[in-house]
Amino acid sequence: MESNEMGRELLNELGVLQLYGLDAYRAPSDRSLVEASLSRNKDGLLEAHIRFMRRFQELERDWQLMKLQDAGFSSSNGHESSGVVAAEAAKMSRKKQHQQQGLLPKGMTSIRLVELKVGKQHHGRVLYGVLCAEAFFLSLIQTLVEDEDGNAARVMIDDSSLDGSASWAKVQIRYRKGMKIAIRNPFLSDLPDESVALRVHSEDDVVILSEGPPLLPSEVNPPWTKLDAADLRTEGNRLFAKHDWAGAIDFYSKCIRKSLLSVSPAKQPQPPAPRGKKKKKPGSSNHAIPNKATVKSVALVDQDTVMLAYSNRAAAWMKLQHYEKALVDAEEALKLDPSHLKSIYRKGRALHALEQYEQACKWFSEALGLVSQDKDVKVALQKSEICLQQIQQGVYDLSKHLLSGCEGSLPECSDYVGPVEIRISATTGRRGLFVTRDVGVGELLLVSNALAIVRSDTTSLENFEACPSRSNASFRDDLLVKIYCLVLKSPKWLQHLSCLSDSECPGNEKLPPMDLFRSGGKWGETKLHSAQDVSVRRVMGLLLQNAIDESGCCTQPALTKSSTKEQQGQFLGLWALPSFVNHSCTPTSARLHLGDALLLHASRQLEAGEEVTFTYVNSMLPLQIRQEFLEQDSWKFQCTCARCELETRLKESLEHIGKHFQSLWAVNETFIPGTSETLDMANIAIKVEHLLKANGSYAYEQQLIRASFFIAYWFGYLNLERMGKHALKLPPPEMVIDATTAAAPGDGNALVFAAFWLKKFEDQGASKLVVNDVQNRAMLIFKCLYGKQKSSVLKKLMRAQAAN
Repeated sequence: MESNEMGRELLNELGVLQLYGLDAYRAPSDRSLVEASLSRNKDGLLEAHIRFMRRFQELERDWQLMKLQDAGFSSSNGHESSGVVAAEAAKMSRKKQHQQQGLLPKGMTSIRLVELKVGKQHHGRVLYGVLCAEAFFLSLIQTLVEDEDGNAARVMIDDSSLDGSASWAKVQIRYRKGMKIAIRNPFLSDLPDESVALRVHSEDDVVILSEGPPLLPSEVNPPWTKLDAADLRTEGNRLFAKHDWAGAIDFYSKCIRKSLLSVSPAKQPQPPAPRGKKKKKPGSSNHAIPNKATVKSVALVDQDTVMLAYSNRAAAWMKLQHYEKALVDAEEALKLDPSHLKSIYRKGRALHALEQYEQACKWFSEALGLVSQDKDVKVALQKSEICLQQIQQGVYDLSKHLLSGCEGSLPECSDYVGPVEIRISATTGRRGLFVTRDVGVGELLLVSNALAIVRSDTTSLENFEACPSRSNASFRDDLLVKIYCLVLKSPKWLQHLSCLSDSECPGNEKLPPMDLFRSGGKWGETKLHSAQDVSVRRVMGLLLQNAIDESGCCTQPALTKSSTKEQQGQFLGLWALPSFVNHSCTPTSARLHLGDALLLHASRQLEAGEEVTFTYVNSMLPLQIRQEFLEQDSWKFQCTCARCELETRLKESLEHIGKHFQSLWAVNETFIPGTSETLDMANIAIKVEHLLKANGSYAYEQQLIRASFFIAYWFGYLNLERMGKHALKLPPPEMVIDATTAAAPGDGNALVFAAFWLKKFEDQGASKLVVNDVQNRAMLIFKCLYGKQKSSVLKKLMRAQAAN
């Protein structure tokens, strides 16, 4: 389908999601919005309104840019300027005012916001107010209205006169902030998110009483229509300097179009096409200059202006992450001036962003040939060379970043596919990731950068849910919008999405080519046939099936979950190749997150054909809590790994202990040594040891059970003096370290525990033999997580962790 139609469909569907919550698993999370709407609080509603606008504005901007591209930059009537849109919309608004003035029947009486009853249509009544917010358009027009008492309400208008191409700019003129309006027969509707809003089912029920602030002269008669090509480019530069990338693209496009129109084929003689070659039709490309005759003519008019417009537009596309468009524009600039340094540099940057590192190195080297001392070019070349080495050799030097405490800029991490491939599992019949050869502990299996990621520091903390990120409706909604923005940026991301299973239709078991996930790999273009291919239900299903959060990885190595200022570690993201890694409570790999990059290392010795797994939840908890976390986080499966089967078999014996553990964990997940709760938790470890001895379990089974009650053991060791003679019933700490390694090698909690005991033994003056023994155990855990780093690096990491 046309990108214009697709963009409108996406915004419509997201509007429906916002209003009706198509995510069946979401719960009302924005309590401030609910309270503000019920109390008619203007400030609270305005804050929520702005938050909604920010959530969707990138998608709206990208859609408008797609319309600009579809219209054709070389077309004389392809794109309406913001000034023309404003003038036209104001004209329609004035016409509407003239038609509707005096349409209020004499029998209608006024009503105030506080008098409106939820769920009732107030026939024969009229609400007078002022629009007090900028409007935006998803499936409905959304704005705010304030009455004479200072109360406010959300307003949602179904305006059938607006076609699918209506931009937010046009909507904001039609329903301009400051307009005085009257709403006939007002209806206050309750929404699924438990908030309330005025629903207006026809634009005819909104009577405009005054136009609000007058339009500026520049909006009615935009000055750019009288500017020449050079001035249009200058205006684009001004907007670029203000970080208005979309506005800059608009003016660079006007500059190019005006230059090409001044030398259009209709005005210029066309030479005959060379023998054996077809003559290219004028305007056959949205970006390229039609033919050599036109190029010569442009050169006579203002070739430098056109070249710089293409080059600068490439830079603007880069800012908006439209890398393919940036590459096209940089190449067009180089056709006009092959030695233009900035265009060469921008082509290199676009190729780097598209993960074409070998080609990027070539163009950066060419740029250095022109300016050998340019610092930016040198840095760019170095980054591309590092990424090229990474994808060719699978070597990532993380030591400097890790030893700095992960402070400063993140290291370059390009996508890498190691000795793995996607196969159908013979046991489950589902897709999974398998090793193609024997691999050792700490070997790098893959590196993948997130398609999209949402972090706690980018989400309003006032509306933050104290729960894992997958259970956070705000996180899921924000991630959903980011995924949609990807679809409008590049067809490659669409192909990544199309190969993933979703919770609504998990039967997609086609095996995608591995080149799709490799940096610089070849991939075929996916044609979007219908908006259903990226419908809200489809994409939300993808997120519920594949998005992962901080659970089970090293971003939260402490004992407790964080719910206040330490939310910095919380995130929710979608990674393409890691989406094929299945869950296990006895995982074979450990994931390390550095920025947007996910690095997966083998945490066990694996033979060719063995499956790669990692844990989706905190694995150092009993079966019942792990299952509840899987259910709470909307994972639609029941884990049947060997560890879960063991605990199911021992369910009767473990049930009482597990319930006691869960009651303590549920009451307070943050314990202070010496309190009654920590002593109770420590006593659970004693009970577990008694059970293991009574059952005569095998050594490996004992390790798995100890790992499930790992926290109880830790608090037992923290309360040794208070436990008295019962402390002798606890196993040596080395055995608990081994238990965590048997269950989930590379687990963040185990990493902290091992480093803690290493330092404690050293401080207590333990023998060198004991210290070396604990150090070797700790080294194995650090190796599982951080990979085959130098021994000296792993030791420094352990010391740093122990010091913390």
